[in-house]
Amino acid sequence: MHLSTEDGIRLVRTAGRLEITLDRAGKANALNAAMMRALAAAIGAAQADEAVVLRSASPTVFCAGADIREFVAGALPEQEAALLALIGAMANSAAPIIALASGKASGAGVIMLTLADVVIGSGSLQLAAPEFRFGMYPVIVEAVLQSRLSDALASRLCLGAGSLEAELACGLGLVTEVLPVDGFDRQAGARLDSYLERMAGLRTLRASRRTSAATRELLARLPALGALMLQNFDAPGIRERVAGYVEGLGRR
Repeated sequence: MHLSTEDGIRLVRTAGRLEITLDRAGKANALNAAMMRALAAAIGAAQADEAVVLRSASPTVFCAGADIREFVAGALPEQEAALLALIGAMANSAAPIIALASGKASGAGVIMLTLADVVIGSGSLQLAAPEFRFGMYPVIVEAVLQSRLSDALASRLCLGAGSLEAELACGLGLVTEVLPVDGFDRQAGARLDSYLERMAGLRTLRASRRTSAATRELLARLPALGALMLQNFDAPGIRERVAGYVEGLGRR
């Protein structure tokens, strides 16, 4: 049953699953505040007896992160509130979350994959946190990564010291399994069906993560980190660097 196509996402609910497809054509699935609120609402409303399946309509990008044009226009506080709501919805979800991902995943895209219970990745998948190029340190991305990785590894990614290729991300535990680029959709569909046939185990996994000390610590830290992110953006030169980057994008 088709549910919605508004706000850059498509929602389809069938027996046992709620499929959420990022589909913001021409924007690399960059999340604006409305998309994040819609994602949070959909995931928050999912039932424990169904699985949330996150995917992208594009084979080359999962999610480019937050919409940089929107926040440089003055909507960063709104985006921050929506992002924290999305993180809370995913962390507290009663429904298991499975992500199918290929291509680039940056910033908020990394957050969504880290909070998923199962990530089926294509060999083309790359995880990155590029905010430091502007002098912004992605403290919220780091905190989410720290719920799965060591502080040192999370910091390295957030300092922009390169992206995580699919196989490396799998070795670190951020990706569950990596499938070949050729035929990814078909093979990922088969693997998804295999996981969904074992819903009892997935529900136990979800309950374990939802009640873990790492999840509780993450949720407790978010308000202070949100304030720190806004403070970082207000530091001298940051707005100018971001605005210059956005201006450059407009000339392409």
